[in-house]
Amino acid sequence: MLAVVVLFACLGGSFSAIPPYIKVCSRNDPELSRCIIESVNDLKPRLATGKISGDFQIPPLEPLALSTVNMDRGAEFKATFSDLIVSGASKFRIDNLQANLETLIFDFNIFLPKLTFKGKYDLKIKLLFLNVAGAGDLTGQTENIYARVKVVCEKYIKNGKEYIRVKKQLVRIQIENGQFDLKDLFRKDPVLSQVGNQFINENSRLFLDELTPGLERSLAETFRKMANEIIQHSSFEELYPV
Repeated sequence: MLAVVVLFACLGGSFSAIPPYIKVCSRNDPELSRCIIESVNDLKPRLATGKISGDFQIPPLEPLALSTVNMDRGAEFKATFSDLIVSGASKFRIDNLQANLETLIFDFNIFLPKLTFKGKYDLKIKLLFLNVAGAGDLTGQTENIYARVKVVCEKYIKNGKEYIRVKKQLVRIQIENGQFDLKDLFRKDPVLSQVGNQFINENSRLFLDELTPGLERSLAETFRKMANEIIQHSSFEELYPV
């Protein structure tokens, strides 16, 4: 869910011919951060559907599809989440945006009140004294998601013009609450599966803390690539005119 948010918070819309309904922010605007946030907020309905203009579309935020998130922290923690469908991402709020066009560094906070999701999981982890392992269908929800995002861009020359690309993206996520239903835990033993899900949900803070670092890395790299695919179509001058 952070991909489109990061992209538009940084760049305020990236098109070779920017449509009139996209609020373009001047690089000399003394309230540049406020302008960017307003531009993003104006775009929220289009971000939800993914239909930015007649000839330009991006993956929609409602629902948001994520292919695969891999996490591997050794023998006691391996997890793969795939075919994820996430709802609620369009309800994001951007706060405390700091945009520096000299260094091309953008820092901001994102808040999401609630996300619901479904997909597939395959995991083998150790939580306290319990070894949890299984593969199957996953459903769940998380509430009060806070993210601190730092996007570092760099300029490059293409066809005699300056363009920018995302060099590095850092994401730090804090999730307040979560509930999960993992089918077929303990390899289709229904009793142990119920016990495992109960244990995970009673210790959701531990479960989320284990998942978060891998999720941060996977999302940051995935969305860095996605952002660069989109912003390559507009020069720096088109994105931020004087």
